[in-house]
Amino acid sequence: MTRSIQANRALWFIAALALLLGLSSVVIVDEGEQVVIERMGKPVRVVNMFRPGRSSGPSSGAGVALKLPFIESAVRLSRGLQGYSAALQKVRTSDAQTLLVDADVTYRIIDPVRLVTKLGGAERLDEQLAGLIPALLENRLGPLPAAAVVLPTSSGAAPLLRADLDQKAREFGVQVIDLRIGRAVPDEATLQLAMDLMQARHQRMVQDITEQQYANARQIRARVAAEKAEILQASAGQDPEFYDFFRAMRSYAYVFEVPAEKNPPTIVIPPDSSYLRHFNGR
Repeated sequence: MTRSIQANRALWFIAALALLLGLSSVVIVDEGEQVVIERMGKPVRVVNMFRPGRSSGPSSGAGVALKLPFIESAVRLSRGLQGYSAALQKVRTSDAQTLLVDADVTYRIIDPVRLVTKLGGAERLDEQLAGLIPALLENRLGPLPAAAVVLPTSSGAAPLLRADLDQKAREFGVQVIDLRIGRAVPDEATLQLAMDLMQARHQRMVQDITEQQYANARQIRARVAAEKAEILQASAGQDPEFYDFFRAMRSYAYVFEVPAEKNPPTIVIPPDSSYLRHFNGR
């Protein structure tokens, strides 16, 4: 009885070990991924590797792959297009403005062996792109004025940026398919400077308009005074007596009128005063 139990235990152990070995030697490869098989840390083959012009399907290599248990390991990488966004990258333009630029990158892993050898996996891929993009943006966008950078086409800089990044990315097995400038906006300091310049220009415009209005008013007053003098001079020649009366009234208003006081003083004028000459019929 004891021997039978021990034999059954041995059989169960062997079956479990065989199952473990079987599971560790099988790799299920999805159609959307490519798998690098490493042996003792070194890539030995690629399953379902991406090749341009070859569509994924039953013949693409997806499915079940075998590897040596405990000796070989599988590194899974994407087979399709991937995206990376580099947000708020500072760029100093040729007209001394600082812009915050967003760059959207679309890429594909075309050499999985090189990627695994250089980086060990896809986890460090975004870190590599983040280290490359700022310098490339500065090199391509820095010589441009800010007005050209904010254009949708970035004055043709985007294709040049894509080519530069693609050349760098090929070193670790990545092809850059597309690169686009998402947005380009001034940073806080540049925006504040622009606001200060706009305010100063507005104040200068207001001052210029005010001075021009004053100058126009002076010209109008001078023209009116000249026309008035001409009219008075013409009237004096036609009726000297009326002109003397008018001049007396104006002199009286100028000398004795006190419009700012609520209770102006009463002024007594003798009957033979020249101011009353016209009222007395003389």
